Amino acid sequence: MTAPDRIDAVFAQAARETPDHTHLVLPDGRNVSYGQSYARAARLAGAFRAAGIIEGDRVACFLRNSPEIVEFFIACGIANLVGVAINGMSMAREVERIFNDCSPAGIVAEHQFLEQIPTCAALDAMHLRIATDMENPPGGWHAYEAVLAGSDPADRAANATGADPAMMIYSSGTTGAPKGILLSHGALVEDARMTTGVLQMSAQDRFMTVLPMFSSFGFAFDFLQVGLLRASVVILEQFEERKAVELIARHRVTFLAAVPTMLARMFDTTTIGDLDISSMRLIDVGGGPVSPRLKLMLADDFGTEVVESYGLTEISPVASVQIPGRDNPLGSCGPVLPGIECRVVGFDGKVVGQNEPDELQFRSPTVMLGYWNQPELTAQTLKDGWLRTGDLGQIDEQGHIHILDRTKDMIVSNGFNVYPKEVENVIAEISGVQSVAVVGVNDEIAGEQICAFVIVKSGENLSEDTVLRYCAENLSHYKRPKEIRFLAELPLTGSGKIRRVQLREMLGADRENSDKTKATK
Repeated sequence: MTAPDRIDAVFAQAARETPDHTHLVLPDGRNVSYGQSYARAARLAGAFRAAGIIEGDRVACFLRNSPEIVEFFIACGIANLVGVAINGMSMAREVERIFNDCSPAGIVAEHQFLEQIPTCAALDAMHLRIATDMENPPGGWHAYEAVLAGSDPADRAANATGADPAMMIYSSGTTGAPKGILLSHGALVEDARMTTGVLQMSAQDRFMTVLPMFSSFGFAFDFLQVGLLRASVVILEQFEERKAVELIARHRVTFLAAVPTMLARMFDTTTIGDLDISSMRLIDVGGGPVSPRLKLMLADDFGTEVVESYGLTEISPVASVQIPGRDNPLGSCGPVLPGIECRVVGFDGKVVGQNEPDELQFRSPTVMLGYWNQPELTAQTLKDGWLRTGDLGQIDEQGHIHILDRTKDMIVSNGFNVYPKEVENVIAEISGVQSVAVVGVNDEIAGEQICAFVIVKSGENLSEDTVLRYCAENLSHYKRPKEIRFLAELPLTGSGKIRRVQLREMLGADRENSDKTKATK
């Protein structure tokens, strides 16, 4: 039997061959088998078809980690639809921009997110709107369980292939406008297969969803890799460190995929207390480097190995990972996965040598199909078959990748990508703002914290509280600045561009002076 190259095929095969094997471990302790997950997903796919949603249409999901988000992604595969994953922290204006960009034909949303969904023409045009965890949803919406109960299970799309688009994840992009990253079934499945092989995972492993499955990182590990392995996954709706550690102990979790800020909060001695987490054997961490002290503590105190990986949504999403059991160079993200090529290219377009820093580029069957409705940006990013990452890195003598910086000024806050332009666009809407620049500053817990430098219009008064409050009303939590600084002018280059490096240096110097002051007291 050939290996599946579609998401729905992965789970159809699991349901057929191991129907009674535990797939999901729910917060209330109930287990859901692979057969049950697939059967419910097939009914959801049947509901999509019955509503007039046709192959190739986009369907949005606005869900936290749950059985429903798992069923949604499988259902989209069965009906050959494109699942559009919306970040659960998105505000109404952000959701509306996504709707307007990709025109979803339907949506499945958690009841608590309904107030974050705008009333707009794109919503009115949808064929089907489903709300979870509600018996009597508001007008125009249908209750999830009632929809499944009233639907016939759908058969898998007859002519579907691995080349078909499977899902789309939105990134705001350097311009502040949303860009939908379109990924194929084949690319996602192949990336998951390569990653599980390198990490030597098996059906005996038990995962847990500390990452959100609406992100490419969480989707890849806690949804798709779990299905490929026919392993089980503990569903944690949203991250909370003490709850996560309790579930590890209770359900004997063996593997985690996480970002550094999560590990720092979870594996603190005060958080762990007297809980037994000895079942943990391996952690894959992405989105930033892990403290060597934390890695040493996990290895010495709990026998848990931590490997670091690098990737981006555009490559579906893992590009490289440290190999378990090896003496991996400090600060590296490991070698590329088998089947992926990597090179470092200078500004002049020439490939540079070992240990020379410049832009990382990848060639792989797992790269994205492109950016939705943005052919020029797609052509710029996928050039001559190579994915241009915009990330500054180097490759050492062992073939390990080292990430040095992000040339596109992207900020990584709590594992999420934040583009300064989007935050700047929101702050610029405030009447008293003349100009604004946003940068990230290193933070041991969050990875990077966001700071906004604001120039106030002449004759206007503007407080930090006013700016922070406006951001809270219009930006997802992870995109909000933690600090507002008011300047008389912004440092600029000769061509008029903002010197973001100088702003970061200013913040770093201020923090260093503050630390020295505290130390002398």
